[in-house]
Amino acid sequence: MNRQPGAARPAAEHSAALPPATESRLARTVERETSSHSPQHSGFYLLDDGLSAYVARIALVEEAVTSLDLQYYIYSDDTAGRILTGKLLQAADRGVRVRLLVDDLGTRLTNPWIVTLASHENIHIRVFNPVEGRSGLRRGLEQVVNFGRINHRMHNKLLVADGIAIITGGRNIADGYFSKSDIEFLDVDVVSVGAVVADAASVFDRYWNSTAAVPVTDLPFAEKDEHTLDELRKLVTRYLDGEEKSDFSQALAESTLARRLRNGDVPFAWGKATLYADPPEKATDRDKVPASEYPGYQLEKIVKQARQRLQIANAYLIPGQAGVQLFSEIQRNGAQVDILTNGLGTNDEAVVHGAYAQYRAPLLRAGIRLWELRPMAEQRRRLHWFKGNSRASLHAKIFVLDTDRAFVGSINLDRRSLIQNTEVGLLMNSTPMNEQLHALFERWVTPDSAWRLRFDKEDRIRWHGEDDHGKPLTEDRDPDSTLWQRWLSRVLAWLPIESQI
Repeated sequence: MNRQPGAARPAAEHSAALPPATESRLARTVERETSSHSPQHSGFYLLDDGLSAYVARIALVEEAVTSLDLQYYIYSDDTAGRILTGKLLQAADRGVRVRLLVDDLGTRLTNPWIVTLASHENIHIRVFNPVEGRSGLRRGLEQVVNFGRINHRMHNKLLVADGIAIITGGRNIADGYFSKSDIEFLDVDVVSVGAVVADAASVFDRYWNSTAAVPVTDLPFAEKDEHTLDELRKLVTRYLDGEEKSDFSQALAESTLARRLRNGDVPFAWGKATLYADPPEKATDRDKVPASEYPGYQLEKIVKQARQRLQIANAYLIPGQAGVQLFSEIQRNGAQVDILTNGLGTNDEAVVHGAYAQYRAPLLRAGIRLWELRPMAEQRRRLHWFKGNSRASLHAKIFVLDTDRAFVGSINLDRRSLIQNTEVGLLMNSTPMNEQLHALFERWVTPDSAWRLRFDKEDRIRWHGEDDHGKPLTEDRDPDSTLWQRWLSRVLAWLPIESQI
């Protein structure tokens, strides 16, 4: 732990995906599903609510017998993170190899228990593009001095279980993504089996073995905070026992997906799939990575093929002039372009909203239909499990193309996501998945969930929705926002930083 800042690190040990499991309950279930379909096809199951998304992750971890590979931008030390960590430790104790790769800015690994977890012979933890300092002034100074490097983050979300099933999409590991927070992110993941799993395993290996992925044991934690694995096991057991009767755990146990997983009857949709992922070198040596290898570049080619409809739900929409021209061209070519994004009342970044707001009028003039999420979106559905209200925020990144294709991933429509961060996304040639995501989009843009933006007779933007009784509502300024929020977003919109957000 005495290595000087900036000193060269020894090369991390190379490792690769283990062979797919064959003798397990999960393996037999997947084999039964895949045997009646083309070897080139993949099966998909949509996870459009937080509880199902968490159940799927826990179930795959509990069923694994050989390997678990996890890659996340955010892995929080909250209820969702602690339960999953406990399950990973239990998996490792029964012989499963666990590899966990997290981004250093998205996941602040300051907890010394992480080093203890990584001391397990079956658990390996690496940090992508790390900052030397774990906390305090040193970390802040390095972020300033090495901004050019540190500004490129790993935004990917991927879980590979036993080499036979994956989960990818928009969700990080934190309470807000799994229906357990004051702010709940509306998001989408997909469980996939079949041909695409091998591609996902290769993507993970490429990141894991990149020079930017540093073993957590190489990072400076205080020696005095060392703990033993036995202490950690006792801590995990107490925590899991305490959570067993919580509302969250009961909701997980009673979910529809939990029953389907126990009974082995998950209704997969089938079709060809393509997994797009940035090369990890994009974050460390971007100039040497051709733009044609960016998922954003591939996504542009895909959406240009739309001829009937293009529906987009995306958390951050800063299209730039090039994006406005792209969507306008698709609209002129006969496909109706519909976009749902966050409003000022649901956006967690005022600067992002300020940058987005200047493109609302050009998009509307091009014939594009535009909605902004309302804070009470999906409120009734969330209250099915938990008491009290939570504020909605859109975090999904979905694209519905015509009637036969759909894309789910981690890609936001801003320059940071398209140019600077690394991302991953799944294109599915599947009519059933298209139909499911189309139905989800239509539900999210109903008047009680989203504001529809239109011009009035004086060419001013107005927001249209409904109240709890179905009565029409019209607002003449950003709804669900304060004067301070509106002022701040307008001021920040003047800053020349669009390329950084």
